Amino acid sequence: MRVITRQFTKEVLLSALFVLVGLVALFAFFDLIGQLDDVGRNRTMLQAVILTLLSLPERIYEVMPLAALLASVYIMSRWAATSEFTVLRVAGMSPVSLAKSLLIPGIILVGFTYLFGEFLAPPAARYTTEVKAMGSHRTTLNVRGYDSGVWIRDVTEGISGEKISRYINVKYLLAGRTGETGGWRLFEIDAHGHLQYLIQSQSASYIEGKGWMLHQVVRTQYPKIARSETEPTDKRVVVEPMDDFLLKSSLGPDILGVMTVKPEKMSMRDLNRYIGHLKKNNQKSAQYEVAFWNKVFYPLATFVMLALAMPFAYMNARSGGMAIKMFVGVILGITFYALNNVFSYLGVLNTWPPIAVCLFPTVMMMIIAGVALAFVERR
Repeated sequence: MRVITRQFTKEVLLSALFVLVGLVALFAFFDLIGQLDDVGRNRTMLQAVILTLLSLPERIYEVMPLAALLASVYIMSRWAATSEFTVLRVAGMSPVSLAKSLLIPGIILVGFTYLFGEFLAPPAARYTTEVKAMGSHRTTLNVRGYDSGVWIRDVTEGISGEKISRYINVKYLLAGRTGETGGWRLFEIDAHGHLQYLIQSQSASYIEGKGWMLHQVVRTQYPKIARSETEPTDKRVVVEPMDDFLLKSSLGPDILGVMTVKPEKMSMRDLNRYIGHLKKNNQKSAQYEVAFWNKVFYPLATFVMLALAMPFAYMNARSGGMAIKMFVGVILGITFYALNNVFSYLGVLNTWPPIAVCLFPTVMMMIIAGVALAFVERR
C-alpha cells in the first residue's frame, strides 16, 4: 500500500498544481481586465499588474479546495476508466485504505492552504490597499464603510484608578506608515456616564511601549454637574491648547490597521487580537468570530473535497465520460463555496454560534460524500 500511497500522492499533487495554475491564471486575467478602466486615470499599467500579482495569494487560498477536488476527481476517474482501481479492489483495497492513501496529499494541500491564508494573503491584502491609495494620488487610508474615519472604543483606567471609556475617532491612517495617523477626536467618559474630556489633535504618531503622541492638541475639560442640579453654577469649561500630548493606551497601530481590511482577508492572529479587543470593550464581535472560524476550518475542507472524489473511483467507464465527471466536480465545489458564504452571512445576521456556522457546510458535504461512497460501493 505504500507504493499506492506514493503514486496517489504524486498524481494528486501534480494534478492539483496543474488545476491551480489554470484557475489562478484565469482569475488573474479577469482581475487585470477589470482594472483597465482605471488605467490612465487612477493608476498606471504597472500598478494594475502589481495589484493583480498581489491578489494571487488570496486567489490561491480560495481555490485550493476546488483544485484538490478537480484533481482527485480526474485521478479517480482515470484509474477507474483504465481498470487500475478495479485491480486494487480485487487486491483488497477498501474505502478505508483508499482514504488513508489520500490522507498524505490532503495534509500537504491543507498545509499549503494555511500557509497562503495565514502568512501570504493578509500582508498582500494590506499592501494592496496602500497601492490603491497611492495610485489614486492619496497618502491616506480610510476605514471600510466610514467616511468620518476609524471609530473605536477603548476601556481603561483613569488617574485615580476608576474605569473610564474612551470613544476615539481617527480621521485617516497614512499609507505606508502604520504608526502615523491623521487627526484624532477623543471623548473620555467616566463610569457614571459623564463626559470628562474632549481631546482633539491634528495628527498622531505611535511610540512603542508608551502610547500615542498627539500633535497640536486642544483639550477641553468639562465640569461634573449632577443630573439633579437645576441651579446656575459657576463651574466652567476649560479649554487648554497643547503642542503635544502623550496618550497612554493599549490601542496600537495593529488594531487601527485591521479596520482598513475586510475580516475575511485578515489573518487568524489579527482576527484573534481584534476579537479580544472587542470583547474587552463589550462590543459585538460576531462578524470577526465567523471570519476567524472560517479561517480555521476552510483549509480542512480539502479533506472533504478528497472524500467527495472517492466515489468516482468506483464508477466504471460506462458511468459517464471524463467531461461529465469533471463537470459534476465543479458543481460540487461551487456548491460548497456557496454554502460556506451563505451560512457565514446568515450566522452574522441571526447571531448563530460561529463554530457551528463554519462547520455546517463542511459536515454536510462530508455526509454527502459518505452517502455517495456507500451507494456506489454496493452497486
